[in-house]
Amino acid sequence: MRKIISLLVAGMLAPLLAPGTVHARPVPTGLSALTKNPIYTTGKLPVRSCPEYAEEIPDYLTAENYLREGAECLDATWTSYFKKAKLPFRTPSMEFINKSSVKTRACGKMDGFWGGAYCQDTQGIVVMVDGWMLEYEGTPFLFYVLAHEYGHHVQHRAGIVKAHDKLAPKDTQKAYRWDARLELQADCLSGAFLRSIWTSTGRDSYDWKELLTYIKEDMGDPVHGTGKSRAAWTDRGFKAGSPSACNTYKAPASQVA
Repeated sequence: MRKIISLLVAGMLAPLLAPGTVHARPVPTGLSALTKNPIYTTGKLPVRSCPEYAEEIPDYLTAENYLREGAECLDATWTSYFKKAKLPFRTPSMEFINKSSVKTRACGKMDGFWGGAYCQDTQGIVVMVDGWMLEYEGTPFLFYVLAHEYGHHVQHRAGIVKAHDKLAPKDTQKAYRWDARLELQADCLSGAFLRSIWTSTGRDSYDWKELLTYIKEDMGDPVHGTGKSRAAWTDRGFKAGSPSACNTYKAPASQVA
């Protein structure tokens, strides 16, 4: 069974080589991969023009086109960033579906109420854009969802996921808190990416505050952290525009609840 490391909402707790990729250092392992990763010291994400395909997303087709445009921006940004960090990178596969029970190429059969997932064995992202996912139209919520799952791919390529899994505690409650560090970091990476393209979207501070409100009110669960923590780490990444703000593995427990 393919391992699923991220689902955006509660309910389930569970390629192509990038052109021009050059690397001169091995992918970090162990605790240093979590606390001293090269992505923390490579600077801000490059500012890129990435206009939103649409601000109003009333149906699945519009949502799919919106996400495909966003995926191209994510691919370009993180490929460039990993090249700068001298780490190997390949872009993930992408699937966009509109049924909550379906067999996917990247993650196999997906049953339950969920929004997005990253499956590390296949390095694939799946986003479900049916039902509740369209209720946030008018905000960059879908972009946030996609960038969060892409954040898990960034973690995987940077050696963070492997180190995280290896050092995971066996106690269930401690494991939840440990997993929250991984999920909140993905939120922070999402925020950093959104900052890098924000000017080109034409959105303002009101749009950002509205998105944070939705995250705070609707997106908390034991594995991902409280909605308050998720909003705080997303905003932290956005304000910095850099993965340097996303070292959740050095954060005090009170900040990753």
